Amino acid sequence: MRTVIDPHPTASLPRSAAAQAAELFELRIAVVFDDGECLLGNGARAARAVSCLVEPVVGDRVLASASAEGRWHVLHILAREAGPAHVSVPGADALAIRQRRVTMHAVDALDLACAGDVSLTSARTLSISARNLFRTVAGTVVEQAAQHVGRMGQYLLDARELLRLHGQNALITAERDVKVDGERISMG
Repeated sequence: MRTVIDPHPTASLPRSAAAQAAELFELRIAVVFDDGECLLGNGARAARAVSCLVEPVVGDRVLASASAEGRWHVLHILAREAGPAHVSVPGADALAIRQRRVTMHAVDALDLACAGDVSLTSARTLSISARNLFRTVAGTVVEQAAQHVGRMGQYLLDARELLRLHGQNALITAERDVKVDGERISMG
């Protein structure tokens, strides 16, 4: 597919601008290089346009442009056989999504991974709902709140060395039994 952006560039542009008109081509990706550039099916090496957020893979059918100076760009991924899609912005070191509402939905699994720090902040409410919640921390867990309320069927807490509960007032109640067991019990 070979398409000129304006079928009559000389009718609406000065001669110097008409010479700079780009042509569009529908091609396949033959090779993806480590620097992100692609070798197209026609042998040209093309950079990915900033607006092309999906990273091309070998075999993709793409819309590519060729400028009058011979610069090639992959503008869009038109079709892909199968496999995952990776989203990134060429040349950018950060990506921000700004919208009134953002929803992410995954049918099987949603993985978030970072080699650095992760921050999750809400000005109002942060809700986590799951059948099971597992938390593993290599270092220290610090919690600060005005109030901490928990309700559960059973609460088991096992400390390898020291378990300390302290408050201005402490209350332990039970419907039936309260058992305190230890080699030595000090009260008061």
